[in-house]
Amino acid sequence: MKYLLFITLTLFVDRALTQTPGQSTGIPEVFLIGQYEDQYHQLSLDHPTAFLSIYDDNINMAYKGWSEFLMDIEDHAADIDFDIKGAKLWLNVYFNADGTIDNLSFYPKPNSRNIEKDHLVAFFRSFIKHYKYPETAEMGFQHSASASFPTFFHRTSPITAKGN
Repeated sequence: MKYLLFITLTLFVDRALTQTPGQSTGIPEVFLIGQYEDQYHQLSLDHPTAFLSIYDDNINMAYKGWSEFLMDIEDHAADIDFDIKGAKLWLNVYFNADGTIDNLSFYPKPNSRNIEKDHLVAFFRSFIKHYKYPETAEMGFQHSASASFPTFFHRTSPITAKGN
């Protein structure tokens, strides 16, 4: 019931927010990869730092950081009773220097469980509204990777983006 209420309210609000631009590009905060292709260059200019570089190019630490990020997505899904299990996605995440998310684009992989794209947009809008990555940088940073849920990772630290 909580999930149905969340989706209904979010989809209602979603229509009004569709025109709400991200902070720097004038495009929605959450969108499908392939939409707004003309603005991708600006997203890269506004978020020039690679995710790996915020970990001083330590691939093991960056992998751990990305894994923790995916677990934070799962935690948010559990918190709002959204079933993300079986989703397999390509993700492009554009972080602000302070760790907040400016834009997130995604696209389901062919072997992903079929989840309505509007529901995923609403879910990710909710996620980025409440999320702050625990690492920061001098400039905006970005990462493009794939994600599968459930992640099957285990936290190596009790600290999450929520601070708990």
